[in-house]
Amino acid sequence: MAIWQPISTWSHSVQEEAVKLPRWHWLMLIWERESQRLAIWSPLLLVTGIWIYFNLGEEPPVLLAATMTVFATAILMRYRHKKLLVILAIISLGFAVATWRTISVATPLLRAYAPGIAIKGQVVDVEQRGKSRQRIILALQSAANLPADEIPLRVQLQILTKAPLPKIGDTLSVTADLSPLPGPILPGSFDYGRQLYFQSIGAMARTKFTPLISAEPASWSYALRRNFHALRTAIGTRIRAVIPGPLGAIADALITGERTAIPRSIVNSLQASGLFHILSISGLHMSMVAGGTFWVVRAGLALFPLLALRFPIKKWAAMVAVLVGFFYMLLADSGAATERSFIMIAVVFFAVLVDRPALSLHNLAVAAVLILLWAPEQAVAASFQMSFMAVMGLAAFFAWWQKFVPQPIAVTGQNMFSRWLRKIVILIIASLATSLVAGALSSIPAAHHFGRLAPYSLFANAMALPIVGLVVMPMAMLSVLLMPLGLDAVPLHVMEIGLQLVVSISDWVASWPGANGQMPRISAFAAVLLALAAAAICLPATRLRVLALPLSMAAVLVLMQQAKPDVLIDERAGNVAIYTPDGLVPADGEKAGFSAGRWLKEYGDNLSPKKAAMRAGWSCKEGVCLANVKGRSIAFLKGNVALTKICPKVDILVAQYPLRRRCKGVEMTIDRFDVWRSGAHAIWLNDHTLRLAKSKQQQGNRPWVYQPRPRNKQLSRKYSAAP
Repeated sequence: MAIWQPISTWSHSVQEEAVKLPRWHWLMLIWERESQRLAIWSPLLLVTGIWIYFNLGEEPPVLLAATMTVFATAILMRYRHKKLLVILAIISLGFAVATWRTISVATPLLRAYAPGIAIKGQVVDVEQRGKSRQRIILALQSAANLPADEIPLRVQLQILTKAPLPKIGDTLSVTADLSPLPGPILPGSFDYGRQLYFQSIGAMARTKFTPLISAEPASWSYALRRNFHALRTAIGTRIRAVIPGPLGAIADALITGERTAIPRSIVNSLQASGLFHILSISGLHMSMVAGGTFWVVRAGLALFPLLALRFPIKKWAAMVAVLVGFFYMLLADSGAATERSFIMIAVVFFAVLVDRPALSLHNLAVAAVLILLWAPEQAVAASFQMSFMAVMGLAAFFAWWQKFVPQPIAVTGQNMFSRWLRKIVILIIASLATSLVAGALSSIPAAHHFGRLAPYSLFANAMALPIVGLVVMPMAMLSVLLMPLGLDAVPLHVMEIGLQLVVSISDWVASWPGANGQMPRISAFAAVLLALAAAAICLPATRLRVLALPLSMAAVLVLMQQAKPDVLIDERAGNVAIYTPDGLVPADGEKAGFSAGRWLKEYGDNLSPKKAAMRAGWSCKEGVCLANVKGRSIAFLKGNVALTKICPKVDILVAQYPLRRRCKGVEMTIDRFDVWRSGAHAIWLNDHTLRLAKSKQQQGNRPWVYQPRPRNKQLSRKYSAAP
C-alpha cells in the first residue's frame, strides 16, 4: 500500500477487508502501514536507545557498543526489508552512538574540593555575565597540586572581579578554588554535572583574583570563533549605544545571543506570559531570518522576468537563505539550540531544492536524526525535547490542515474585500491554532524540566509574534546589514518601538490572575507517557492514534500517585527542608539558598527561601532546629553545635558535621559524611516506614559521576581533599 495514500482511502480499504478478515488482521494492516513509515518513527526509536543508555546504573562495556554498531550497520545496509529487525537496529544504534559520544568527550573528574590552585589554560569560550562577573571555559594546560588523574580537560571558571575580558584562544593564568561537578539538588532532578561533562568539563572553578592574560595569535581551531566573538561584541556595543537600557539588552540578545544584561524583572515577565522563547535564538528566529531572506531574495529576483522565467529562482533563494542562516548561527553562537535550529531550517530548504514539501514529518525526522547522531545527549536536554515536540505538532497540524480545511474558492460576484477578509480570518485561525499546538506540546517537557506553565501564552504569542515577525526581526536584520555603513540607527529605533510593545504585552499578560503557572515538576515517567501520547496523535497514519487515550490516562494515574519527598537534605548538609500543609519550609532562609530556591521551584512554589522559611514548621534555637512531619520528629543540627556533641531523641537526625555514629537509638541519621559520599538526600514518610533516596545512588556509577576521595595528607595544606 503506497505511503502517500490518503488516510480516508486507506481506512475505507481496511473497512472492506475487515468484513472478510479476522479481527487480528487489523493489527497486521496497521503494522503494514506504519512499517512503511519507519523514517518518520526513526527519531523516536533512536531516542529510545539513547534513553536506555542514560538510564543504566553502570557504564556498558565497549564491546557491547561495538556489537550493537555492527548489528545496526549490517541490518540497515543489507536487511532493510526486515522491518522488525530495522526497528531493533535503530534502537541499538541510539544506544551505541550515546556510548561512543561519552567515550569521545571523556575527561578526568575532580573528586574533592581544592582551594588555592594555580591553573593555566587556553580560553575556549568567554561570556560577560555582569559588570564584575565572567564565565570562562578553560582548556587546562596545568593545575598545581592536583593528582594527575584528576586534572580535567576543561574547567568552567567564574571570575568574580572587574577584569579585562580575554579573547578566545588567549592563555589565562589565575589562582582559583576548584570544586567537583555539581550533583542534582534532589534525587532524580536535573543533572547539571552531566551536561557539563558532555562539554568535556570536569571541574568548577571560582576566583576573586584578576587573571594574567597572555594574548596570543589564535590557532586555526580558535580563529573563527574568536573573530565571530569580536564581531558579536562590536555589534552588541553598537546596539546598546543606540538603544540604552533593558530594551537594548533584549535587542542584543535577539541579534547576538547575549542575554546576561537583561533585567530579572523582564525575564520573569516573559516567562509568566509565555514569551521567553523569543530570547533564545532557536527555531523562531532562525525561521524568521532564513525565511525572511528566502522571501526577499525570491521576490527581488521575480522582478526580472528574464531570470524568473528561465532560471529556478526559488532554489537560488533557498541557497541564499541557508547561507544567511549559517552566518546567523555563527554570529549568535548560542550553542546546541542554535545549531539544532540551523540543521532543521537547512533540511527544510534542502527539501525546496529537491522539490519536496518544506514542512513535513519527514523533514523533521531527518533533522532530528542528524542531531541525535551528532550529539545524542540532546535527547535528554530540555531545549531539544521542547523544540522537537513543538515542530512535530506543527508538522502534523499543517498536514491535517491542508487535507481537511477547505481552501478559499473564488465565488462569482464576490468582491475583493470579501476574499481578503476570508483569507485574513483563515490566517488568524491558523496562527492561533499553531500557537496552541506548539505551546501545548512543548509544555510537556517544560513541565518536567522546569515545572513551569504559561497558561496565557496563546494570547501573548498571538499579540506579540506578529510584532516580532513583522517589525522586530526585519529591523534587526536590516540594522546588521546597514551597520558597516553607519546607517543602522533608524532600523534600531524602529526595533526599539517593537520591543517596547512586546514588553508591554508581556507585562500586561503576566499581570493576569494565575499567569505565573509554577507547578510541581512532573516525574520523568509521566512526561514520557504524555510525550508518547502526543507522538501517537501526530506520527501515525492509521488508527494507531487511539493509543493516545490509554497513554494519557496512564500519565494521569502516574501523576495522581506522584508523591513529593517529605524531607530534603542539601548535598552539603547546608540546609534541610520539610513539606507541610502550608508548603515547603527550609530550616534556614539564608544558607544554601540556591538549593532551597530550586527545591521550592520543584514543589511549584514561587516564594523566596527567606519567605518560605518564615512558615510554621521549624523551631530553631542555638543551632538546633526541631520539626514534626507526619508524626515523625526531625532534628537539624547546625555546625556551631558540633562541639557540644548533643544527640536529640528524635526519629530523624540531620547534622551539618560528622556524627561518627555517636547518636544511638535514632531511626535514621544523616550527617556531613553521608551527603559527601552520596549527594543530596530525600525522605518519604509513611505510616510505618521511612523511604530514603540518594542522588548518586540514582545517578549510578557513570563517567560523569565523581566518586569522592578521602583526605590526602601528602597534598598542599591549602588543598582540602574531604569535607
